[in-house]
Amino acid sequence: MNIEALSDVGQVRKINEDSFAYFNSDKYSYAIVADGMGGHLAGEVASKMAVDFIGEYIQEHITDDLDHFQVKEVLNQAFLKSNNNIYSYSCENESVMGMGTTATMCLVRGGYLIYAHIGDSRAYMIGDNITAITRDHSYVQELVKLGQITPEEAKTHPRRNYITRAMGVEKDVKADLGIKTYKGEKILICSDGLHGKIDDGELFEKVKELDPKECVRELVAMANDRGGEDNITALVMEGE
Repeated sequence: MNIEALSDVGQVRKINEDSFAYFNSDKYSYAIVADGMGGHLAGEVASKMAVDFIGEYIQEHITDDLDHFQVKEVLNQAFLKSNNNIYSYSCENESVMGMGTTATMCLVRGGYLIYAHIGDSRAYMIGDNITAITRDHSYVQELVKLGQITPEEAKTHPRRNYITRAMGVEKDVKADLGIKTYKGEKILICSDGLHGKIDDGELFEKVKELDPKECVRELVAMANDRGGEDNITALVMEGE
């Protein structure tokens, strides 16, 4: 696959607490975006720990004999063990106590897309239309689900940045997991600093019309032009 990513500190923050990683081989490809939180440096530590550990675990445990359901369980274990590592580290180091991170991962293998997700970073599949692969673990998403506010109202809600699930904050966490048929669609993974500034229709147009390198640059620039109050990360996977 052709994979391109770009992460930017934005216009307001002094530190970029987003992290990303990706891996390409003849047998499978994956990408992951993490958005850290927890104050000075702590978020940066948490997100970096997540993408590094999850990537290492995946590469150590995915073998040719696994089917896609077994691969999904490898992703699940990678997320659970990464959560334990971050939580234990924060408990043992007062300077980063309470840190956490989102983590959103897509892996493409043998005609399937397998994903794991915690938090409010997002993954989209872009073909003839744009489809959200993940659902935000956020306060406003819960209000939308309950019918108390509309998706449009959620975009400007004062508590739109409150997340209800994160990696590393508690000893145990549950990742959303899934398997989708993959037929060469483009995949976008991004932090909320991007999807909070650019609506799905605009994301669809940019990902559809631009090559991955141009696309991530254009999307990050758009988010910065619209205020860039948060760190911004965009990652595009394109099947060859």
